[in-house]
Amino acid sequence: MSKKIFAISTLLLVLVVGAIFVYNFAFKKPAASTNSNADKATAKTAQEGMTPDKTTAQADTPKTSPTSNLSVSAVSDEPVFGAALSADGNSLYYFLRNNGQLNQADLNGKLEKVLSTEKFTNLKKITWNKPKNKVIIKTESAPGKSKFLYFDIPGKKVSVLKENLDSVAWSNLGDKIIYKYYDPKTKKRTVSTADPDGKNWTDLTEFNYQGVEISPIPSSSDISFWPSPNAFTPTSVNSISFGGGAKKEILKDKFGADLLWSPDGSQAAVSFTDQKGGHKTELALMNSQGGEFQSLGFATFATKCAWSTDSKYLFCALPGNIPDTAILPDDWQASKISTSDTFWKVEAATGKKDRLVDPEKIGGTYDALFPFLSKDEKSLFFVNKADGKLYKLDF
Repeated sequence: MSKKIFAISTLLLVLVVGAIFVYNFAFKKPAASTNSNADKATAKTAQEGMTPDKTTAQADTPKTSPTSNLSVSAVSDEPVFGAALSADGNSLYYFLRNNGQLNQADLNGKLEKVLSTEKFTNLKKITWNKPKNKVIIKTESAPGKSKFLYFDIPGKKVSVLKENLDSVAWSNLGDKIIYKYYDPKTKKRTVSTADPDGKNWTDLTEFNYQGVEISPIPSSSDISFWPSPNAFTPTSVNSISFGGGAKKEILKDKFGADLLWSPDGSQAAVSFTDQKGGHKTELALMNSQGGEFQSLGFATFATKCAWSTDSKYLFCALPGNIPDTAILPDDWQASKISTSDTFWKVEAATGKKDRLVDPEKIGGTYDALFPFLSKDEKSLFFVNKADGKLYKLDF
């Protein structure tokens, strides 16, 4: 009997010892390893002369999850101006906001080369020509004190354009500029054309408002122009031939209107406010003559959209979290409000709308500006108005 009791006791002792061994091996060792890794990271930080800062990851805007399955990623580390896709679609160009340096990066943001270290300060707007080898740079040292520069990138030549300009666009071929000129002596405002350096200028037509937006109509010789978007200004969109002649009104009586022409020039996306001083914005389509005006039932701004190459789809950021009292687009343009955007694909012919990504895969709050597509149209690049950085949305 005593032998049986001894055997049972021995067996229980073996089981207890085994359980303790398994516990130490399975649970305690990983915990020790984790602590060891943390100690190594802290030691490395100390060796590099830095103090561990728990707030560093929280300082970035927008805040994102540490997981790797998010669809939005930062392409630039700094605020940028004039982000654009290269003519071959293989690279990105952008100017750094702090010093005007022009960089070329791959589609993931890795720096490939510095194209120019020319010091451009007080950047306000960058306008590229179609081949992406020349650019018009608007600087503003103080409100109302702007200057336009012509930059020939391959030739590394900078020219100052004449004074009293406030809006400049490129012709469809990218060999001429189109601009608004104000003559302080005659008080006349004209839409004019010239060589990129401002020489050989020609006045096309006069108009009577101050701020103006100019855009050539693709696949045509016509130029469109309209008042800068304002919720209290009824918009009159006009067109005129590049060679001159009579101007033609193609849209009127829409408050706060802004246009984005399709690549084939057959139609334009038009954002506008529902009424004078209104609180709601809307996106519509019209043909090149201003006809077939039809709402898409989509509340966004033209500057938050990009066309597909075949002119069949619009890729747009849809703004959210807009206060009911906001005056649009004025309060948004003046940065009195910011938006929290979702991203959509809209079929122009039917108005059918599909999300590009689910909201949980966005991973932050973005107020998108000036979006453009990758060559394969599987990524959407945009500048986040909140921090000025360039981001990429993969879908």
